[in-house]
Amino acid sequence: MDLFWYDGSLKPPTPGELEAEGPELAAEGMMLVGDQGKILAGFHGEEPQVIRGQQTEGGSQRADAKGRGEALALWVAACKGGPPTAGDFLLAGPISDAFNLGAVSLRLGGRRLLFDAAHRKVTNVREANPCLGREHRPGWELAAAGA
Repeated sequence: MDLFWYDGSLKPPTPGELEAEGPELAAEGMMLVGDQGKILAGFHGEEPQVIRGQQTEGGSQRADAKGRGEALALWVAACKGGPPTAGDFLLAGPISDAFNLGAVSLRLGGRRLLFDAAHRKVTNVREANPCLGREHRPGWELAAAGA
């Protein structure tokens, strides 16, 4: 999956499907690009707008998308020991890493970062690594994983 993060005054180009209508993208919001179109929404996902048109490369399609009631049933089943849902908490770490790396990249002028997840280090920009963590005061140290 390719993830592109725009922040501050940076915005992606207006989708070709909207150029004829002439509106600029809102100052804040989100755009999800899939195989069969795009979804534009506000910063908190409000007022989503599906844009169908030009075939896009990359992205993904959730053919198994469930309605809200079915999603709730899957979540309850997972809580009772069933299979994990697509919102499994184990996914939160890598997702948080992606967002944090975007912030570190912006702090360093938008530089491209190559992240070695196994060693939790940026491999191509040495000055990025101090931004990935902090030294904790005595008594506030984090226990090692599995301890």
